[in-house]
Amino acid sequence: MALDLNRISIDSYSALTPEDLTNARAQNQILEDRLGNARIGRFLEDTKLRRHLTYIFSFIIFLWLASVISILYFNGNLLHLNLSENVLITLLTTSSVNVIGMMLIILKNLFPKPITDSE
Repeated sequence: MALDLNRISIDSYSALTPEDLTNARAQNQILEDRLGNARIGRFLEDTKLRRHLTYIFSFIIFLWLASVISILYFNGNLLHLNLSENVLITLLTTSSVNVIGMMLIILKNLFPKPITDSE
C-alpha cells in the first residue's frame, strides 16, 4: 500500500501556539540533560574499565618479566636448560618489545589525545 506523500501539505497543520514552543523547549532541555547524563555515565565506565585494564596489563607484564628472568637464571643453574645464545637473545629482544608495546598501549589509553573540532 503506497502512500501519496504529495497530498501532505504544510497548510493542513494548525498554527503553532506559544504553548507548543514552550513544550518544545522543555522537551529539548530534557533531551539535553539526558544526553549530558549519558556522557557522564560513559566517562565513568570508561575510567573504571581503563583502571582495570591497567592492573591486568601490569600483572601480565610482571609475570612475563618474571618468567624471562627465571628462564635466564635457570638456564645455567638449577634446571640446566642449556639454551643457545641465539635463543636467549631472541627471548630478551621479544620480551623487551612486548613490555614496551604493552606500556605504550596502557599510556595511550590512560592519556588519550583530546578530540578537537579542527580534525
